Amino acid sequence: MLIYFIFLFFVFNYIFITIQMLPDRVSEMAKLDICLKDLTVRLLNRDPPVQFTNGIICERKREGFRYALSRWSKFMKTAGIKVRDTVDFSFDENEQVLSVEKVVPYVTSSN
Repeated sequence: MLIYFIFLFFVFNYIFITIQMLPDRVSEMAKLDICLKDLTVRLLNRDPPVQFTNGIICERKREGFRYALSRWSKFMKTAGIKVRDTVDFSFDENEQVLSVEKVVPYVTSSN
């Protein structure tokens, strides 16, 4: 008997400015269009890793809705993210967990 495990991940990164919407693919994988629910966030960039539940806000767009994490400034502070940092995320559809994999600080280029 063969048993197959399907691991569905979606990896993306952002350059942080203020509030960021979740990519449509993550919203679909989290099934936020069916049921608006809190999302588990795992901060793998912290030592030790931190996990918490964060609310979701939705906003109407031309065709459907788009979604974002609520309490954005608290999320950025907890994750150690500053404006203009680049952040690598992944979303695990099986566990329904959004993970912050890595935070690359913004470096100003001096001439």
